[in-house]
Amino acid sequence: MRRFSIYSILALCLSLFLSSNGISVAQGYGEALMNSFSYRPVPMGSSFHVQPLDNSDQNMALKKEFEHVLNARGYSINEDAQLVISFETRNEIGAYKTRNKRAVLELDAHGGREGGEDARMRFNLFDSNSGGVFNQGKGETSVTTPSQYRIDVTIDNRSNGKRHWQAWAAANLEQSDGASLVKAMVPEIVGKIGETVKSHIFEIF
Repeated sequence: MRRFSIYSILALCLSLFLSSNGISVAQGYGEALMNSFSYRPVPMGSSFHVQPLDNSDQNMALKKEFEHVLNARGYSINEDAQLVISFETRNEIGAYKTRNKRAVLELDAHGGREGGEDARMRFNLFDSNSGGVFNQGKGETSVTTPSQYRIDVTIDNRSNGKRHWQAWAAANLEQSDGASLVKAMVPEIVGKIGETVKSHIFEIF
């Protein structure tokens, strides 16, 4: 029978935790949301190699931002460091709901044992969204989940492949462009290295 270490169990729980859409915290303008989990200690003053998972121009600029903030927080940068910070950025498209059912006749009855007293009938002559007798309507679209820009960060030990820390942070795209949002999130992410936080909301502008 295969045995699972406590770290394997924690890793599985974290993967479910970080990928779950069930955790939803309202974010206001100028705010971002962060979650992270610590597997092993990351000592202050550690040396890091920063590695984007793709070398797009935006991510290479973000790599420099990570290195700048890490240096400012007392960490050092070394291409041969045992601890590797990997990151990737991505868009998460929001969800929208459209109401386009044409409502021409509405019935309403209440009161009495059969619910038939005070019956009313109403014709919907014109409605710009749903449509009526005299128009088709254009539909009504509402945002149920806003589009977001997200960054995922991990710290792994290249000598043994073990993970020390994992985090993600996201902010609504309506606040700014993706590159500016992620750059604004870097200081908070670096400041939480080695910590476990859940549904942490912080200011980015």
